[in-house]
Amino acid sequence: MLKRKTSFIYLLCLLLLLLGTQGCSAAKQGQPEEKKPQALTQLNASYSTRPINVPAIVALDQHNFEKGFQGEGIAFKWTEIAAGPAQLEALASKSIDISTSMNYVSALLAKANGNDIKVVAGYSQFPKGIAIVAQTELNVKTLADLKGKKIALQKGTMLHEFLIKALEKENLSPGDVEMVAMESVDAAPALMGGQIDAAILPEPLLMKVVSSGKGTLVLNAEGLITGQTFIVARADFALEHPEAVKSFIQLHEESIHWAEQNKEQFYSVAGEQLKLEPKAVEALYPKFIFSTEINSEMIHELKLSAQFLQENGFIKPTVNTDQLVEDLVDMSFL
Repeated sequence: MLKRKTSFIYLLCLLLLLLGTQGCSAAKQGQPEEKKPQALTQLNASYSTRPINVPAIVALDQHNFEKGFQGEGIAFKWTEIAAGPAQLEALASKSIDISTSMNYVSALLAKANGNDIKVVAGYSQFPKGIAIVAQTELNVKTLADLKGKKIALQKGTMLHEFLIKALEKENLSPGDVEMVAMESVDAAPALMGGQIDAAILPEPLLMKVVSSGKGTLVLNAEGLITGQTFIVARADFALEHPEAVKSFIQLHEESIHWAEQNKEQFYSVAGEQLKLEPKAVEALYPKFIFSTEINSEMIHELKLSAQFLQENGFIKPTVNTDQLVEDLVDMSFL
């Protein structure tokens, strides 16, 4: 009797064990499998050689990105895209994965408008390389002399913020001038041709216009904006391929280092690409700081800029600007 009872208990336990295993198996089958990111085979990035983007100029000459990623089994392709809005459009359409030299205002506005991007590294700072230039024949001495005049600029960029802050400093408002939306590369000849009264230009366009005698420097951006640009990636790309982003930043730093160690050669290479004399490149070089660093001061400045843009109607009042910056910047790749 005892033996029969023991056998019954054994069979019952075995049955419960089998049912439990099937239940766990069914539960696992009901759960969606974690989707693993596919191995990266192609990385597309944008560049601009202007104003004087040292890392881009070196990268195009040395082909270090193509060589570096080839060693990782990844095909690499550069696409030239200069303007912030065009860079953002390319990121949104996924035609590029990483954008270099994106100005901070474009990045802030894009994030505020739902473009899921991440600032992953610094690129450059050049407030001394941005200025308001007026037609020489207008004899402009201060920004107040441009009241009611046509000023060309790339709207929705740091050039736009610079103009608004410069106007405020002179107790003027944006409505006191006529802002004309124009790419910098088009604004320079438009100014020299007399089609506009003034323009906000970065180097080397600034130097070309002033040296032509047809433009007079009115005010540069130092002390008004940081002139900061960043390396920006699609958020989904950065999440799925963090090592590729880190490799990109490392190759970028190698480009900066090469230029610092080979200045004379760099001046020659940059002069050829930008159609400038090497001596002109050498004169402009100190106006630019190239670094991947992102520090607490930069974060603070970004938050101040976001608040400024919100106060001037560029960012919706409902947006938490501090949180916007926190969500935008990701320093884990540095």
